[in-house]
Amino acid sequence: MTKASTTMDVGFQNLSYKPRSWRIGGPQKTILHDVSGRFKSGELSAILGPSGAGKSTLLNALSGLTTRGVDGSLTVNGCQRDPRTFYKSSRYITQEDLLQPMLTVHELMVMAARLKLPTGTSRQERLRVISDILAKLGLLHASATRTENLSGGEKKRLSIALELVSNPPVLFLDEPTRYAPMRR
Repeated sequence: MTKASTTMDVGFQNLSYKPRSWRIGGPQKTILHDVSGRFKSGELSAILGPSGAGKSTLLNALSGLTTRGVDGSLTVNGCQRDPRTFYKSSRYITQEDLLQPMLTVHELMVMAARLKLPTGTSRQERLRVISDILAKLGLLHASATRTENLSGGEKKRLSIALELVSNPPVLFLDEPTRYAPMRR
C-alpha cells in the first residue's frame, strides 16, 4: 500500500444528535448529548459500549454520513472541518457489507484499484497493491471466490480491503469484529 498522503487528527467537542421527529409537535429525543473526544493520527481508537449506547450514531455523525440534527464542533488537526475535504479523504465501513454477490474477491479488488488508484498506475502496481492488501487481511486464499460464498468475517475483511486500496488517512469501522471467531 502507498503511504497515506495526509495525517489527520479528528476532534469533536460537545457533539449532540437529535433525530427529526416525524410527529408534529412530538418530543425530540437526544441520542448523543455533549460527547467530546479526539482520534490521533497514526493511532487505533475504539468506541466501546453496550448495544444501543449510540456507538454507530456517533460514527455516523463523525464520518459525515449523518449531518441533519447534529450539533457541536467537528475538527481536523484542530481546525474546523471542511465537510467536502473530509469526505474525500476518509472512508467509512458500516455494519452492513454491501458487496456484489456474483463477483469474486479479485474482481472487486481490481475494480476498486482502477477507480481509486491514480490514473497511470500500471497494471503490475495495481496487482501488487491488491495482493499486499489481501495478504494482510488473510484473503489471498479467497481471491477466486464469489462474495456470496464468503463467510461473514471474510465479507467484513473484504469491505475493509476495498477501502484500503486508496490508503485513506481516516478510516471509520463500525463493528469490524462482528464476525471474528471467539478465542478462549
